[in-house]
Amino acid sequence: MNLSKYEKSLIFIFFIVAIYASFFFYQDFKIKEKIRIKEEKEFVRIEKIKKDINVLDIEAKAVSVYDITDNKKLYGRNETVPMSLASLAKIMTILVALEDKNNSPVIISKNALSEVGDNSLFLGEKWNKEDLIKFTLIMSSNDGAYALAENDSTFINRMNSKAERLGLYNMAYQNVSGLDIDKQLYGAVGTAEEMNMLIEFALLGHRDIFQNTKEEEMDFTSLSLLEHKAINTNIIINKIPNLVFSKTGATDLTGGNLSIVFKNKEGHEIAITILGSSIEGRFSDMEKIVNVLYNIENAS
Repeated sequence: MNLSKYEKSLIFIFFIVAIYASFFFYQDFKIKEKIRIKEEKEFVRIEKIKKDINVLDIEAKAVSVYDITDNKKLYGRNETVPMSLASLAKIMTILVALEDKNNSPVIISKNALSEVGDNSLFLGEKWNKEDLIKFTLIMSSNDGAYALAENDSTFINRMNSKAERLGLYNMAYQNVSGLDIDKQLYGAVGTAEEMNMLIEFALLGHRDIFQNTKEEEMDFTSLSLLEHKAINTNIIINKIPNLVFSKTGATDLTGGNLSIVFKNKEGHEIAITILGSSIEGRFSDMEKIVNVLYNIENAS
């Protein structure tokens, strides 16, 4: 059968198009297969994380593990159950204090010093606001938290409003320190999952402030020229690799809480919050969980 030049041209064009189509189909298949394999490995990795954490002997009633870098939940146990936050409440206290553009010196009052705990602040002492914020975070200072909020009668309302705006609907604050109101009433409540969300927000907006919580100790000189050494309340600071953030919390009603962010071997920032452990157990709980997460094989 003799074909015309036009028909031959059509066949040639069809042949070329078929080759290109086959090539792009193959490339598309390779990309999809690569994605499928990666997702499968990631699924296996997360399942292993769940299995390895589930067999740990930990005291915490609630645990939430979140990969900030990948925006992905890695593990949860009772992570959506509202529980006492204790001094983890101070993260919101600091965020609200940072909203105020007034950087006038903060004066330590008698009422501030009457808060539970003694951080060696002095009556009438003047502080640079940012320094007092860092001191309060590292020392978990109830005096410092009270002083930062004292002159604003709407401060606690602002804390609750901010939680609502951020979609943290289980968070509720009765005071700025997280101290128990009485023998039955918590000073602040929220979930482990929400705490990780709040910490992510805090680091996104004020990393320069909150990253100071990874330091074992820091020296401060108030505007009154009084020297202070802030000792971190997290006693396992040096046992957590690539620490980014740390905050403790503890009361008689609460037991022990601890939130951290650290970087794993791939450089991912991992947030962990444990609630309802014991005063000592929160540290051993966290060490065990970090060990699992740091040594887990990556999916890539």
